[in-house]
Amino acid sequence: MKKIIRGGDPPPLTLEPESTAAEVAQNIQVLLSSCRYDIPLAREMGLNTEYLHKPQPVAETLMYQTISDNIGEYEPRAEILSIDFEEDAKSGLVIPIVEVEISE
Repeated sequence: MKKIIRGGDPPPLTLEPESTAAEVAQNIQVLLSSCRYDIPLAREMGLNTEYLHKPQPVAETLMYQTISDNIGEYEPRAEILSIDFEEDAKSGLVIPIVEVEISE
């Protein structure tokens, strides 16, 4: 099952997702919205923030790598199909949009 997950503000978490695909999507959403060292007892989980304050092409390359590494390590039920970025010119944010294939 293909799923597109947009970074940014995460939706409310649920302790009982209705399906495996919903659980995997929620886990990826948490990874996209977490920074490394912010999660107690799992300090290596989350995005490495070395991309902050870099030029946009450099930031996107660094984000691509850290997103790929995190999903590969912490959510093996998802295979990354693509990672794109949406830029918000007003706020300066770069928002990742990840397409994954979820194996149930």
